[in-house]
Amino acid sequence: MLKIEGFSLSRENKKFMLINELLIGSGMRVNIFGNNDTGKSLFLRSLHGDYHDFGGQILIKDKPLLFYKKKKRTILLDNTSHLLINESVWKNIIIPLPKVTARQKQKILELCTISQLGDKIGSKVKTLSFSSKKFIELIRAVIQLPQIILIDDLENYFDDKNMIKALEICTFALNSGTSLIATSKRKLDNFDIHYRIQNNKVVKL
Repeated sequence: MLKIEGFSLSRENKKFMLINELLIGSGMRVNIFGNNDTGKSLFLRSLHGDYHDFGGQILIKDKPLLFYKKKKRTILLDNTSHLLINESVWKNIIIPLPKVTARQKQKILELCTISQLGDKIGSKVKTLSFSSKKFIELIRAVIQLPQIILIDDLENYFDDKNMIKALEICTFALNSGTSLIATSKRKLDNFDIHYRIQNNKVVKL
């Protein structure tokens, strides 16, 4: 699904985060970890089409990123909140859906139960914890079944217990072919593939 070749990020005319080749198939869970300021966030923004100072080739389903300029095939979750805090949990989840089918409604309720939001469907987002807000964003991403879900600094949002719940929620989309790429400072459990950033290079473990 995702193919990257000869990739390098640039910042102030200096190249860093070099990737010779990276292949990610449908339904895979990939963890890319490394220290701060190694390019993890900019890499995800590049895949999402929000950062353009890079070299090399990025293909999603054998098509270049520019092909998806008008309609992105990725959803990015980062440290910024993308919620309407005065609206309910339910309203925030269904915003991108043109029409909520019976199947989608059932699945949303199931995912909310997993994240302990089942009894908070009608609650305003501003009353919830940071972790709960991130669960809302994650459920909203998953229910859209994008080609790739990108999560920056995953361990910043969830403790170990909630991390397991977050990955369980992602399973719904992964079973439909969505791939997951999550960055972190440390190697995370329960991922199919791990890449470490060391000496400016992304190395598969």
